Amino acid sequence: MTTTDPDQIWDQSRKRLIPGTVIGSVIEWYDIAVYGQAAALVFGTLFFPSFSPTTGVVAAFATFGVGYFARPVGAVLFGHLGDRYGRRFSLVCTLLLMGVATVAIGLLPTYGSIGVAAPILLVVCRLLQGLGVGAEYVGAVTMVAEFAPVKRRGFFSSLPASGVFIGIGLAAAMSAGVALLPEEQLLSWGWRIPFLFSIFVVAIGLLIRLRVPESPVFTELKQARARTRVPALTMIKAMPRRLLLVMVANGVLAFNIYVVQTYSLSYIAAKGVPKSVALSAVLVGCAVGAIAIPLLGTLSDRAGRKPVYIGVSAFCALVAFPFFWLLDTGNVALIMLAFALALGGCLAMFGSQAAYYAELFPAEYRFSGFALGREIPGAVLAGPAPVISVGLVSLGAGSPTLLAIAMVVVAVAGLLAVVALPETRGVDLAPIVDPDEALGTPARSTAATPRDATTTTT
Repeated sequence: MTTTDPDQIWDQSRKRLIPGTVIGSVIEWYDIAVYGQAAALVFGTLFFPSFSPTTGVVAAFATFGVGYFARPVGAVLFGHLGDRYGRRFSLVCTLLLMGVATVAIGLLPTYGSIGVAAPILLVVCRLLQGLGVGAEYVGAVTMVAEFAPVKRRGFFSSLPASGVFIGIGLAAAMSAGVALLPEEQLLSWGWRIPFLFSIFVVAIGLLIRLRVPESPVFTELKQARARTRVPALTMIKAMPRRLLLVMVANGVLAFNIYVVQTYSLSYIAAKGVPKSVALSAVLVGCAVGAIAIPLLGTLSDRAGRKPVYIGVSAFCALVAFPFFWLLDTGNVALIMLAFALALGGCLAMFGSQAAYYAELFPAEYRFSGFALGREIPGAVLAGPAPVISVGLVSLGAGSPTLLAIAMVVVAVAGLLAVVALPETRGVDLAPIVDPDEALGTPARSTAATPRDATTTTT
């Protein structure tokens, strides 16, 4: 057991911890966003030229979705590493894997050079990206939550989530810049720049992350010999209902966000809106979101995790139809407003989610529970979201009504799931190391129950 004062640990660590976790989220979401934007704007032409334009876009979106089927696998793999061998170790692994896969995409030959092997290699790289992404954000938030002071846990845990929007915004800025190139240059070499740029961001992130100390909660867990052999399996057996509710609650961030940041780009491009306008609108939404996230994190420290999460879920339901109404105007200012609402307002849910999900699972399998709760709905909803969007809009004869209804349904379902979950503000995140507690007596907080005897096995 460590005797170091928690406040002293926090003061000594946060100058490295916050940048080290934020940069990982920046890289993760930069990689996701730049791939999604390329899928919407150029991959159909570069990797699926033998298809019709619409079918080519669908095929490109399908490769985007492939990565999400790998994310639950990454959640299990790196969640296991994080719960068994350390949060920091897992975060270094995910950072390297994401960076290597993204740079590799920027070096790929296209269909015109090597034929069908090109889209196959693209899928392989996307799968590797998905494995790394499956636990990156979760590990960052878990680290910060386990370090942060209880009364400000919501605020500090939300900071890595701000990196989400910084990453999306950086990707939009890079894609907007290369979109200004003449089409011939864009399709020959310009599209590679955003992917190759990732190598510089990863190098900086790795230098910072290697200096981040291990979580004091994991250190205590290791010293108490309270780690489980298979954290994910233990968690599923102990808390199946809670895991299911977390997955439903994450639906908005698994579906709505990808309709907004990926499909909507091709939706307005088909209406003649310039690519640079669409990507600039994403930048506006990201700027609003980056500001809103820590504000909501702070609000969750004062009002509780549930009220904030429920409020944002309700907003997500209300904004779905206006989002498409504003896009349909074709007016640049109104398009900017649409993205400010959807990305900046609705998707600021990250601010209330961060500490909440970390608090819902005990230390012994916190990384695994948090990761699976986010990534399983990612595989079910996020990956297929652009393809589902194309299908619903086509079914509606070009109208986004059915797609907007789907976004409302997902948001309302998430709201109801949060209603059924407990409030967690102020719970103790430290592991339960008392033998009587580990064998099934009441835990120290509602977020840490139920327990079973397997948590005492090293």
